[in-house]
Amino acid sequence: MMTPTFKLGSTVATLFGVLGILGAGCLSRPVTNASPTTQTNFTAVVDNQSVDKVDLLFMIDNSASMGDKQALLALAVPDMINRLVSPNCVDVNGNPVTPPATADVNGNCTTGKAEFPPVHDMHIGVVTSSLGGRGGDQCSATATNPANASLNAHNDDQGHLIARGGVAGNPTVENTPATDLNAQNFLSWFPAVSTNAGHAAPLPPAVTVQATLVSDFTTLVEGVHEHGCGFEAQNEAWYRFLVQPDPFDSITKNGTKAQFTGVDATILQQRSDFLRSDSLVAIIVVTDENEEAADPLSIGGQGWAFDNQNFPGSPNGASPQGTIECLNFDPNNPTTTGPNDPNCTSCAFIQGDPNFATRCPKDGANGANGYLDPNDDTLNTRFYHQKLRFGLFAGYPTSRYIRGMQSTTVPDSAHEHDSNGNYVGDQDANANCVNPLYAQGLPTSAMGPTDPAICQLTRGTRTPDLIYYAAIAGVPHQLLQTTPGENDASGTCAAGTAAGDCPQKEVLTDADWKLIMGNDPENYDFSGADFHMVENWDPRTTPGAVWSAEEHGPLAGNVMANASSCPPTTGGSVKGQPLCDPINGREWATNKGDLQFSCIFDLTPQYGGTGKDCSQSEYMGACDCATGALNAGTQLCDSVTPTLQVYGKAYPSVREMVIAKAMSASTSGNQGIVSSLCPIHVTDEAGGNDPLFGYRPAVNAIIDRLKASLTNQCLPQKLTADTSGDVPCLILVQLSTAAGAGACANPGSACVNSQGLLGPGDIPKGATQPTLTQDILTKFCQAQEAGYSGTPGASGDPDTYPTCALQQLTTGLNAGDFTNGSCSASSDPGWCYVEGAAANGCPQAILFTNGQPPHGATVSLQCIEDAVAVVEGGTSSGASSGGD
Repeated sequence: MMTPTFKLGSTVATLFGVLGILGAGCLSRPVTNASPTTQTNFTAVVDNQSVDKVDLLFMIDNSASMGDKQALLALAVPDMINRLVSPNCVDVNGNPVTPPATADVNGNCTTGKAEFPPVHDMHIGVVTSSLGGRGGDQCSATATNPANASLNAHNDDQGHLIARGGVAGNPTVENTPATDLNAQNFLSWFPAVSTNAGHAAPLPPAVTVQATLVSDFTTLVEGVHEHGCGFEAQNEAWYRFLVQPDPFDSITKNGTKAQFTGVDATILQQRSDFLRSDSLVAIIVVTDENEEAADPLSIGGQGWAFDNQNFPGSPNGASPQGTIECLNFDPNNPTTTGPNDPNCTSCAFIQGDPNFATRCPKDGANGANGYLDPNDDTLNTRFYHQKLRFGLFAGYPTSRYIRGMQSTTVPDSAHEHDSNGNYVGDQDANANCVNPLYAQGLPTSAMGPTDPAICQLTRGTRTPDLIYYAAIAGVPHQLLQTTPGENDASGTCAAGTAAGDCPQKEVLTDADWKLIMGNDPENYDFSGADFHMVENWDPRTTPGAVWSAEEHGPLAGNVMANASSCPPTTGGSVKGQPLCDPINGREWATNKGDLQFSCIFDLTPQYGGTGKDCSQSEYMGACDCATGALNAGTQLCDSVTPTLQVYGKAYPSVREMVIAKAMSASTSGNQGIVSSLCPIHVTDEAGGNDPLFGYRPAVNAIIDRLKASLTNQCLPQKLTADTSGDVPCLILVQLSTAAGAGACANPGSACVNSQGLLGPGDIPKGATQPTLTQDILTKFCQAQEAGYSGTPGASGDPDTYPTCALQQLTTGLNAGDFTNGSCSASSDPGWCYVEGAAANGCPQAILFTNGQPPHGATVSLQCIEDAVAVVEGGTSSGASSGGD
């Protein structure tokens, strides 16, 4: 196929991620059959993934109208920090004790026990959604804050960790950053506790006081501000910081073709210091709309043109329109018609087509030569349904970000596009680099984008189940809440509770996701979606009754699950009167300059009960009800005082939902978390502990999900113990310090018995036979080496790491090591298999004593199959079925 071209003026060009163990961690992965690695009846291998380090990266949208949401996030900071470092005390069933209590710094509770071990080693950093104009003429890095010309607008934070402070709700004030922010612009929580012994000292200064950590993080959130770039790059920002092997230093253009130049040394250094190879990583995206990031190299290097105010070479300043096929959508055949029709393309690509006039009819009164009427191509909606309107998509697919979190390999910039500018970086064949999220020894500098030091990294120990993605975004909380009387796996809400007082669901079902997204929103299949989550510049009223040709096809008939019964009206909201639609107020006349809201929420409590006075100079450029503002006169504004903003807004954050759903369906577990930017409750209780206030539901949902990796985890299969409590399993511990070739099978003195580490032939406490034989260890090490593809003897080669068995504690031989059926408080090092109450809410679990296994070790569970001899992943002939 020939490379498509755009006519740009007189120039023809191409168109435009196993870690260390914390406290009483145990096993969570399914036990799966595998080829024997030790002896013929050893069949199950499970890696332990309990963690003792956490790296939190917040991506906070800093575009206009985000200040009110940042203020709510700042209020939630104490809840998040305090719960991570002082977990709730719970009873044997995992329920909070009465009265509520929290653990001390060492994880001790007066009543009950800590829900998970306190986090004592944590990095916290913030990036913003502003990545500049991406090669276009918008979002200048030197633009100033319209409310205070002495401040930068922060249009281009470059994906760097930010270092600025502020005052909540006041975008004219920019303070010095948090006192304890280190040289690479993140916070290091590292109190002086025994569990930090053996951990590498953090980049100074370490934050050692809980209240200081809360204050410092709050200052960071308040410094994000809200005058950044309107082309929000929410996911590209965190991907650039955490994943992109060769983050570009600048974008240059050779004629009209963009190219990346250099490597951003700041990101490499910050990433190397921030991201540990053996930590839990949580990416928390806070945004009020969908992503609008151009891929500058798309469309033959001219994706940047969609970030220009006037499209280069256009006779009227508007972008090229899509061909007529893009609009001929058949809801019964959504995958092959409309924007998915193979013949749907840009009119710029077919200017010599003999059927050009038919395929590219004039758009509106001011369309010209295959270019849209400028009224159909306002800059604010440039990234809205691009393939439908333009016949092409100039952004990155969400698969880029999903792969970035779930795969151990990713492409560098040179392998992300084919010769036509199509993104192919989500294909295995093009993923030529070790993903920095799954690497160790990250580079701090590079000679250039082809420097092998930034691509040929050493694989680290992190696995996909230790990476979480949370989106606090534009989705109605009503779609996420339980219902009165509900009591199932999704969550619980007592019968008789007002619907608005029900908590957020713990797990979203397929039906929930369908309401949130429809079948496939990226490919314009909105079937089954709640109308609040369908991006549209038209009112989403009677199904099929849409105004513009662009939306007639995808939304024809009864595609959506429902429709709005609140059409546009004039004037703002009347104080004291209920909204027509309690979720988003009503539909409104966008005039194709904006999109319909997903949800709105009462702002007045943040502003003394009256609202945000958009006539004040401090809110210039960032207040929705200012005279002449895009949303002036809408339901966000007061009907009596039109410049008084009384409601905050959010738009459908569709791409964030797609990514979160993919993460929630990960084979590694439910790694995706969603919460609404529109709070359930906008005022707190007198005691300051309303669980539904502000972003507390989001904070609790995030921590409830993370604690699966922070505490003991359920063993998915029941094991059979003998009369002494012994189960036929080995815990094999591969130590973190290399000791030369052959050290795996010949660990020697590295297996220190007093630490519960047993080498071949060593007999554990109270036993008469050795736990580990040389034959078993040799076969295990051979299997480990067979799975290694790196250079022999190099860092990461399993042959060089001493491997020991960890002592198993049993009630028969080690009764003194057990309290209430659990060995977790024992002073003797080792592990035990438990069931019932001792399993902390699990049917069964494996617990480790404090300090075991050793910090940084890689741990494998291998169990003997009593009734089945497994050979090459299958059962031998004539073997009866059985379990381990």
